[in-house]
Amino acid sequence: MKSPFKFLDAYTAEDRDVFLGREEEIAALYDMVLKNRLILVYGQSGTGKTSLIQCGLASRFDATDWLPLFVRRQNDLNRSLEQQLGKLINKTTISSPAEAVAEIYLEYLRPVYLVFDQLEELFILGSTAEQKDFVNSIRLLLDSGTPCRIMFVIREEYLAYLYGFERVIPTLFDRRLRVEPMGVSKVQQVLEGSFARFNVQVQAPVAETYGQIIDNISGGKAGIQLPYLQVYLDLLYREDFARTYPGEEAGTAGIWKPVEITRDEIQVLGQM
Repeated sequence: MKSPFKFLDAYTAEDRDVFLGREEEIAALYDMVLKNRLILVYGQSGTGKTSLIQCGLASRFDATDWLPLFVRRQNDLNRSLEQQLGKLINKTTISSPAEAVAEIYLEYLRPVYLVFDQLEELFILGSTAEQKDFVNSIRLLLDSGTPCRIMFVIREEYLAYLYGFERVIPTLFDRRLRVEPMGVSKVQQVLEGSFARFNVQVQAPVAETYGQIIDNISGGKAGIQLPYLQVYLDLLYREDFARTYPGEEAGTAGIWKPVEITRDEIQVLGQM
């Protein structure tokens, strides 16, 4: 049985109909990328930074309006960037990221969006030489004038490591967005929208049931981590479905058998 909830997977453009509770952040980020070439996105681990870009921001663009490249460090961030750019122009080696981006734009006629996800890996695992080569490449890209947007996505506890880059890129901190944990009202929007989309019913009064779910996820703390929310809803759905329809499978093509979540079931599942 496949649960409709995301568990630990990030949201992508295909999930735009069920990516809820981040409308303000999506609008702010979209406005930033339209007006600026370099944007810094930061926040605690688990606040959904990757999903905000892969799904929320992506939902604001038509396919012909942008060409996103998500780059992770792997073994070396500079090499990973070269490989990603080279794939688009069928080259195993490139002279420089700036020249490769210019060639990509001429071929695809779309601005390239370079998203450096989990950039903290560069400081956790990368050498000083790797960091220096990277920031110099970004400086050349910004100076080139090629239609390109660059996004740094980093956990906020590593934000201070970027101050060394500011000497090379003085505008690094000019446009930044902090992605915060969701508050109670936003989480309730997520619950209401997700349950409606996946044909899940909750025991009345619904406000009390939603409150019980939120208390179990938050543990009484302010702000809710999205991985906790996703994992909890996945577990709750699976257990409820198995109890309600033993031996049966969930439907296909986005059609799910209706289940009803009760407060007793939430009580049994317990806190996250």
